[in-house]
Amino acid sequence: MVYLILSALFFALNNLSWKWIVADHLPLQVIVKRSTLTSIIGLASLMLNYNNFTFYNTIGQAVFVNLTCLIGALGLVFMIYALKNCSLSTFIHYSLIGASFSATYLYYIENIVPNNYVIGLICISLGFFTFLWNQRQGTKKIGFSTHRYLFLMSICFSTTAIMQWYNLKTYDFLFLVVNQELMVLAVSIVLLCLLKQPLIKTLKLDFIYLMALLVFLALLTGMYGLKLTDPFISNLVSLSSSIFTIILAVFLLKEPFRWWHIISLLMVISGTWLLS
Repeated sequence: MVYLILSALFFALNNLSWKWIVADHLPLQVIVKRSTLTSIIGLASLMLNYNNFTFYNTIGQAVFVNLTCLIGALGLVFMIYALKNCSLSTFIHYSLIGASFSATYLYYIENIVPNNYVIGLICISLGFFTFLWNQRQGTKKIGFSTHRYLFLMSICFSTTAIMQWYNLKTYDFLFLVVNQELMVLAVSIVLLCLLKQPLIKTLKLDFIYLMALLVFLALLTGMYGLKLTDPFISNLVSLSSSIFTIILAVFLLKEPFRWWHIISLLMVISGTWLLS
């Protein structure tokens, strides 16, 4: 449980970092530099513990692990492009919607019955639509494309969490973290080439170092926490990341504090808690 709470805090700090840096830099360039550093850290850690790891046993497992990482990498790309045009509170509400997707999958496929399944989904839906309705009257309008990115981000991250849960039954959490970051690096480089964007641009490297450290620690503690628990508990504890992010955004990024943000957020959190 402690590992999941630490992961939530690291992710909250990373969310703030992304929101700050994407305002002035091309997202894919930031991802390339950040994932390069996290990949180096991860590969160095793997080399130090080489004898303790299980690598791909079959081609099928290799495909499944890398497909998992590919979906996660695409979720990150969707997230970064969405953050350029939305507030962190909007981002958090969409992040929490993924809980209903995970619960529905585990309910029908794994026969894991969440407590108060229907009530939980109703709470999440009401909270989410309350937020969207009030957001329409705000000063900053969000376009359809941003909502689309946020929705795809939520589905990708939820799918990745479920697939990693299966992977953790066979592979070490550090191996999966490194695999994930290498895939993020590969996908971002390919997208940069396809979009014909320059690979290198002046960027505050000290800030990139901080982001890389936060992401690596968040992934490492989160993956280990998932290994020790299950997707429901992991989902529940990850809600604290939303609270951390909202509070930090108000104080550090001077984002406006609105009561309907809190009310709708509490409704979504309550629904997710009921599902968990």
